[in-house]
Formats: sequence, structure tokens, C-alpha cells
Amino acid sequence: MKRQLSGMARKTLDQRVDPLKSVNTVAPNGGWIRAVRQALGMSATQFAKRADVTRQTAQQYERSEIDGSIRLDTIRRAAEVLDCRFLYALVPKTSFDEIVREQASKVATNELARVDQTMLLENQRVDRREMEQRLAQRIEELIGSGQLWNAASSRER
Repeated sequence: MKRQLSGMARKTLDQRVDPLKSVNTVAPNGGWIRAVRQALGMSATQFAKRADVTRQTAQQYERSEIDGSIRLDTIRRAAEVLDCRFLYALVPKTSFDEIVREQASKVATNELARVDQTMLLENQRVDRREMEQRLAQRIEELIGSGQLWNAASSRER
């Protein structure tokens, strides 16, 4: 049941973030706050007044955005002052399902390689087709098992 819910959650999340994959996420030079403020023809002083902060604080917003230390609530507040929506998302490079399958494949491959080495030493090695079947079965077992991201299984990442 947990495995099915996890799979459904991945699929739903993949659908939600899919439209965001084509969005250009590179911030303008000087950051979004400054770029939007300037595009609106708003001075730093005017922005500060609208945000009900000092000019120095408004300038700190822009500097902290550039250096990556801005807080989410600060950028959200700046967006409101600029009559914008602040969007925040973690968008996978591929899909969440592919990330999980790739990790399961790495873990299963590592596990089966150790078993295969032992069987080779004991002259009991299985053929390639059976090994592929075992690998596919182990991948499916790992997905949603709660073991996929354990420290020992994630070292290969």
C-alpha cells in the first residue's frame, strides 16, 4: 500500500512540475528583485518605501539575492511589493520516477554484484539472463521499500 502511494505521489508531482521544466530559471544579472524593480521604473528608494524598510535594507535584499543568502520570506515579501508572485519549486532534471528507478538500479546492481562474486568463487554463478531477471526483480522490491536512500545504499551517488 505504501509503495503504491509513493508511486502515485511521484507521478502526481511529476505532472505538477512538468510544465516548469521548460521555464528559463537563470536569474538576470543583479537578481530578480533589481531586474523587476528597474523594469517597473521603480527606484530603490521607492521600493524601500513600498516595502516599509530602509533604503539600506532594500539594497541588502538585492545583494542577498545575488549571493544566495536571501530568505524565502524576504523574497516573497519583495515579490508582493513588486506586484509579482513568488514561485518556488524543486524541478527534477529528469523525473522523480526516473530518479527513484536509477537509484534502485544502482543499489540492486551493487547488491547483486557482491552476491555474484561470492557465487563465482563457489563456482555457482548464474547465467546472464537469470541475473538480469534477478536485477529487475530486486529493483521492483527496492522501489518504495524505504531502503532506497539508506546511507549504505546511497554512497554510489
